[in-house]
Amino acid sequence: MNIRGQAAIVGIAELPTQQQYQGRSSLSLLTEAAHLAIMDAGLRKEDIDGLITYQDGPAPLDLTEYMGLSLGYIEGMAVMGASGAHSIAVASMAVATGLANYVVCVFGGTLDPEAGATRGGGAPRASKTSEFQDPYGPVIAANGWYALLKQRHMYEFGTKDEQFAKMAVNQRFNALNSENAVFKGKPISLEDVLNSRMICDPLHMLECVMPCAGAGAVVITSAERAKSLRNSPVYVLGIGASASDHDLIWQSPRMTTSPAARTARKAYEMSGYGPKDVQLAEFYD
Repeated sequence: MNIRGQAAIVGIAELPTQQQYQGRSSLSLLTEAAHLAIMDAGLRKEDIDGLITYQDGPAPLDLTEYMGLSLGYIEGMAVMGASGAHSIAVASMAVATGLANYVVCVFGGTLDPEAGATRGGGAPRASKTSEFQDPYGPVIAANGWYALLKQRHMYEFGTKDEQFAKMAVNQRFNALNSENAVFKGKPISLEDVLNSRMICDPLHMLECVMPCAGAGAVVITSAERAKSLRNSPVYVLGIGASASDHDLIWQSPRMTTSPAARTARKAYEMSGYGPKDVQLAEFYD
């Protein structure tokens, strides 16, 4: 299905990212972000008939009830770090096909102090992971998996530790002037990264994601409806989807090739543009 230019982002909101929101629940943060995005679009809560959020914590129906919404379309994303980006693709298809008129995509949350630092998110699940991976030690967030990926990348391509560290330095640099960044105004150097303590060899602490809290939301509608709203529409020109082919990342014969590489080709093809046309790229796993 080609939906090029048939959907648009018409409202956005982002709460400041913090190490913790004391006294706030994930439901309250998600609701605040959604409310601000709806206001930014010049809409009312009653206009919203679609919602996309995480599949778990809080569940879509819990958030729907908490926000007092009356919906005809609801989705829970279950593709982990790709959920935010994938929600925009799914919402675009929903409004392009008439399943919904205005869809709010909202993600985020606050840390659960009772869950502990070793929880990677979501409920425990019965799979090959519990039998063949967990017995070798707890994975703190996703560091265990990404340590394997980094080690394999270094083996296959001869990538140096300094090259990986440079990515962390560049990402921190790009956040220096962002008002909502948790590390606003706090640069790091190559030496800082390489001298930070080892968390899961070969990953250093400053290469790892820091647990934090916050929320963000967008409102998506059809290109036709977007014309009558107050913000200049940001049209969705291309989307794509792909997934890993193994539950245990180290079993994949192509573990150093992200599904994003395959997704990008599909999105480029739909949009009519290519890598040389792109001036800003944002990646997540």
